[in-house]
Amino acid sequence: MVIRSERLELRELQVADITPAYIGWMSDRETNRYLETRHSAQTPESVAAFVARVAAAPDEFLFGIFLPTGRHIGNIKVGPIRPVHGVADVSLLIGDAACRGQGFGTEAIRAVSAFAFDNLGVSKLSASMYLPNEGSTRAFLRAGFVREGLRVKHYDLDGERCDLVELGATREDMFKQKER
Repeated sequence: MVIRSERLELRELQVADITPAYIGWMSDRETNRYLETRHSAQTPESVAAFVARVAAAPDEFLFGIFLPTGRHIGNIKVGPIRPVHGVADVSLLIGDAACRGQGFGTEAIRAVSAFAFDNLGVSKLSASMYLPNEGSTRAFLRAGFVREGLRVKHYDLDGERCDLVELGATREDMFKQKER
């Protein structure tokens, strides 16, 4: 499955997409600072197991974010989908440091959100991130998500308690953003 946007191609990530660069993102302290994966060693085997598990899951979709050149710059995931409620989570990683701050995250969020609303029976999407992760928060807000809440001192970040920002989007939120 492939989702195309103006500058990106999102395609379901395969074990074959796991490269030394990808493992490097997952092991880089700066890149994984706000990821839960930072709590364990990331090896080709552990990353392959994760990609294979998600590929086999009926309620999760992991897309690699690729430039037209075929360069893999990050990942975006939808799920798990909770069909009874019509909701799903969205998570994002722009692993290639040279591609951060260029709007690729926002573009990928918009594309995968449209896919979720149009094809997965989802009525609402949610995302959460550590409060200091301003780049991720900005990308989701620009894509049309709205701030819904703050979980105070919810997680540990480098030995300090850290707030968690909660964002959400409905199809209407996304359309309002396009009109702005």
